[in-house]
Amino acid sequence: MCADRMRSIIIAIIIGLSMGMLGSENIKYAFIMQLIVIVALLVDGFLGFCPIRSFTKLAFPKCNDR
Repeated sequence: MCADRMRSIIIAIIIGLSMGMLGSENIKYAFIMQLIVIVALLVDGFLGFCPIRSFTKLAFPKCNDR
């Protein structure tokens, strides 16, 4: 696995967990998780810095290095 693919997988897992919390009526926690994902994606879009991407680049190789 490469860093960018793992970032997408991590974001998908976070969204799935928040949907599960919404289904189990933990609306407050689901809202907080969604808000964190939205803020992280907006920061990534505007500034080019994503905390999830910087973490995955430390743990996994770049996608271009295959």
